Amino acid sequence: MILVGEENDGKVSGVANPDEFQKKVRKELEAIYPSIVWRQALYELENRTCIRIEIEYSGDTPHFGDAAWVRRGSESVEATSEQLDLLVSLRSGKLRALSEWEGKTISLSIHSVSGVTPNWGLWEAVLEPVTQHYCTFILAGQRRSEPLDWLTISWDHINGRLRVFVDYKYSVR
Repeated sequence: MILVGEENDGKVSGVANPDEFQKKVRKELEAIYPSIVWRQALYELENRTCIRIEIEYSGDTPHFGDAAWVRRGSESVEATSEQLDLLVSLRSGKLRALSEWEGKTISLSIHSVSGVTPNWGLWEAVLEPVTQHYCTFILAGQRRSEPLDWLTISWDHINGRLRVFVDYKYSVR
């Protein structure tokens, strides 16, 4: 949500020409690719007209109008090339699915061979930071990171959560 006409220090300056300002906002927001869902509305505060702009989260990042921007605390700052690479990677299937579960409990199955057939255990783990190369799990109080190439994404219907299979057969030995 963006409030136009309210200053960071709490003062209300209002918008001098709300109609013209809304037209400029519409022109800029409609130029964004991929498109975003947004709305704007006028409101009165201390007898001054202000504008509220609401932008819905879509997950289809990054969006472009010029440079790519990311949030840092309460500010929007221009993305570094590394951040832009990560944003583009987040649009891909596996990384996107994993990143939506960051900080949440998932079901983790790790391939271990016992006898002739593989044994896929099932453990509860918390998914920690996900990068375009690896992700980290907290399993039994310990952190372990695994390359994305070793992971297969599925769903645990019994527990209603993401299930991640770690298969070491993809490792370079």
